[in-house]
Amino acid sequence: MNLAVNDTVIVAAKGNFVDCYSNSNHNVIDTGGNITDMVISNDDKYLGLLLDPKQLQVYELPQMILKKTFILPRSASKIRFGVENTHLFVADKTGDVLFYDTSSDESGVKLLGHLSLLLNILQSKDSKYLITSDRDEKIKVSHYPNTYSILTYCLGHKEFVNHIEFLPHDERYLLSSSGDGTIKCWDYIKGHLCSNIETKNDIQDDLLKDEFKNLMDSDGIEVDSLPIVHLSSSQLNNTTSLIAATIHSIKEIFIYSLETTNLKFYNKLCNKISIENFPASIIFHKLSLYVLDSTRNNINVYKFSENQNIISTNIIDMFVSKNIAFDKINDFELIKVLFKRKFDNVQEYQERKKRRLGGNLLN
Repeated sequence: MNLAVNDTVIVAAKGNFVDCYSNSNHNVIDTGGNITDMVISNDDKYLGLLLDPKQLQVYELPQMILKKTFILPRSASKIRFGVENTHLFVADKTGDVLFYDTSSDESGVKLLGHLSLLLNILQSKDSKYLITSDRDEKIKVSHYPNTYSILTYCLGHKEFVNHIEFLPHDERYLLSSSGDGTIKCWDYIKGHLCSNIETKNDIQDDLLKDEFKNLMDSDGIEVDSLPIVHLSSSQLNNTTSLIAATIHSIKEIFIYSLETTNLKFYNKLCNKISIENFPASIIFHKLSLYVLDSTRNNINVYKFSENQNIISTNIIDMFVSKNIAFDKINDFELIKVLFKRKFDNVQEYQERKKRRLGGNLLN
């Protein structure tokens, strides 16, 4: 399931279906394909949908009128609108970024490539840079439109980088999250790390951590932390943003604050929201956090005050007019494939681990 929000609409996607909620009315449509990603344009006029198999659809909001359909050459993992609201960037699973223009039939132009699965893409607000993240721990900052010219890399994550977005109160900086359990803040022009949040320090359930490590270990994958699954952020004031994160298998949403003052960065855990089911998606819009529950087909809305407290909650039922089955989120297999095996042979990995542990016991 996917979620997108602006001032006038709340859009949820599940399977083939999209529910566009506006002015207390639901508009549910069948797109004809399984929806894997969804995004609203910067001017709030268009909704972009990524479908499986290999299709990109663009709708006019809030009426949900189909404006354009593109057939993609390969399966894709992420879409983003550009600063120009007719421009769409598609990150595909072979590592390429493709450009589409809803005002033109000449689309699907390759802009750049990675040697790894692309997981996210973002264009800077001044249109000068295209930022991409991949399975191989890298964040690449390329000049735009001359994307063959690389400005810099933001390097420091130890596992896949699944989310990137600009720091809401100061877009000179970039937020990222990873399978290594960290949230990092970068000066992306220089490629410098400015702040680092180790979410494992805020997890109190050691049993969940050990269970995940054992599951991954049985497949020859060595991990140190639970991976971050979702990330979203919102401006709190002129110096501070709130960051919401979900961590694999933990039924809590972690709320952090990140303050920038005189080029210094201060982060802290300021709240944890207990939830009944692990969310399918989360998104901040202004100071409201929208949490999509695919088990109950509803959205929980948490409104924050400027002192970082939750001042109200609301529940919006989605897909009421359709007989859409409830389901429980099990993202283990989806997460597992993003981790890289350090060894091709699981038995070799286990033997080396035993020798290493044996050596540690002797010392």
